[in-house]
Amino acid sequence: MRKQTHYHLSFLNTTHPVDNNMTISNAKINDIPTSSVIIADDDPSILLLLKHILLAEGYSVTEVNNGADAIEQCDNNQYDLAILDIVMPDMNGIEVCKTLRRRTSNTPPILMLTSLDDDISVDKAFTAGATDYITKPINWSVFKHRVRRLIDAEKNKKTIKKLEYHDSLTGLPNRVLSLDRLESAIYRAKRNNNNFIFIMIDIDNFKLVNETLGHDNGDILLQSVAKRLQETIRDTDTLSRTGGDEFNIIIENINHIEDAASIVQNISSILDHRITLANQSINIKASMGITLFPQDGEDIGTILRNADIALYRAKERGCNLYQFFSPDLSQRAVRRLKLENSLRHAIENEELVLYYQPKIDFVTYKPTGMEALVRWQHPEHGLIPPDEFIPIAEETGLIVPLGEWVIKTACKQFSQWLNEGLEINNISINVSARQFKEQDIVSIFEDCINNDDVKAHYFELELTESALLNNEDHAESKLNKLHNMGIKISIDDFGTGYASLAYLKKLPIDILKIDRSFTDGILHDPDDMAIVKAISSLATALDLKTVVEGIETKEQLDKALQLNIDYGQGYYWSPPRSADDYKETIKKLAN
Repeated sequence: MRKQTHYHLSFLNTTHPVDNNMTISNAKINDIPTSSVIIADDDPSILLLLKHILLAEGYSVTEVNNGADAIEQCDNNQYDLAILDIVMPDMNGIEVCKTLRRRTSNTPPILMLTSLDDDISVDKAFTAGATDYITKPINWSVFKHRVRRLIDAEKNKKTIKKLEYHDSLTGLPNRVLSLDRLESAIYRAKRNNNNFIFIMIDIDNFKLVNETLGHDNGDILLQSVAKRLQETIRDTDTLSRTGGDEFNIIIENINHIEDAASIVQNISSILDHRITLANQSINIKASMGITLFPQDGEDIGTILRNADIALYRAKERGCNLYQFFSPDLSQRAVRRLKLENSLRHAIENEELVLYYQPKIDFVTYKPTGMEALVRWQHPEHGLIPPDEFIPIAEETGLIVPLGEWVIKTACKQFSQWLNEGLEINNISINVSARQFKEQDIVSIFEDCINNDDVKAHYFELELTESALLNNEDHAESKLNKLHNMGIKISIDDFGTGYASLAYLKKLPIDILKIDRSFTDGILHDPDDMAIVKAISSLATALDLKTVVEGIETKEQLDKALQLNIDYGQGYYWSPPRSADDYKETIKKLAN
């Protein structure tokens, strides 16, 4: 049996060689740590390095080179930490760990040492009773931190391990452990010359659920998603929760892209389910971005970035979709970044323009007003549609100055048309949820009305339901001020949110604008037909007006008339027009 060597360093800040038998006279006795550590590793170089680091940190050290000696020492001595190499001859670290937990009542925290590709053994080690692990080659800063943390928190070792590597809500691996597993998957795939897929999942409209039904119900939703995903994947796959509503899955040993498509389709189907939250039946859907190793990246950063690009594209296309990464998507991401940078200067460079689309009165079939719609005339890319740059403006906060520019520009244009004698009744202006919450909208409209000499009753403010949620008292105060000025309030995209309809009675709402997604459906989808009919009935009961968007055909118009809708917009009458062209459009429609 190898002779055990005991070390104790009694002075921490000396730069001189250490004699383990000497006493440093100027070291205070209270400064000398008394924590003891046992190391078991069959690699002499690793033992030497570990011993050196631990001595320098002030711990007493016992070193052994096999599992049997480690067990004997722990049976006869008390240690504050045991460091075990997983791979040792005769008895590996996992077997040592099991034996220690079974034979010794005062077993210390156990820190396992493992190679990068040994995550399966790590799972077995945790099952055997290990407290924590660290990978080789060892990051010594991380190692010292782990040792210190484990010794200081021995009484809470299980809780600490859970918090360190697992999400407290779902029990899934967190981002730290997810990245470790991804690194291991890359190593194995390179070694074995095979593929794996990395899936980034984002729950559609999760923020809206949180805002309307509360965070407790949002947590229930996340737990439901986690449970369904756990039941779908194999034991060898890795499922993790890495953000608020973001989950990642690593599926290894994928040989063909067709296999990946089948797996992703199955996951998408599993995620599409209904759940009852706060007595409401909510349909849960998710978007996914997928990268295939090694085609879409051979390192962690590239894999994550490309999966995120694919996920963004999936959400851009709509809800409940998945998108595999492709080089074209990377080019789109580069374009998006360039657009974001350009958008920051679009206002000062006078690149933004307003287009106008008429709103038709279904009683007179004449234009009763218009909606102001912002467009971006980019100097290089030409006219950029709003569905490309408005989301960028929302995410970056540029929507606030952009929205203010829209209000002021629309007000000036409307004033000019009135002075020219153009027969127009009102103008609708969209205000984003972020702008409504962050900016003093009331003052902006007051300044416009005073400076351009336009009466307040000409204006209609369009807000989405999300602008009113989770902040109803503040919203009510703003809306009452605007309404008292004479400005009408319209709820845009009505029928697509989870909001309670109670705010329709509480807030000064005048108009419900039915989302265009229902317009085509009223011809062939009974559900869409029922929803629009219900909205129309609700508006009638509450003495509100209704507008239906996106009318393009005579059949859609006829169906809207049957449902007692008050106003309509769409290409059936006119697409959005520039200010100069809009004058001619109004004249034609008025005749």
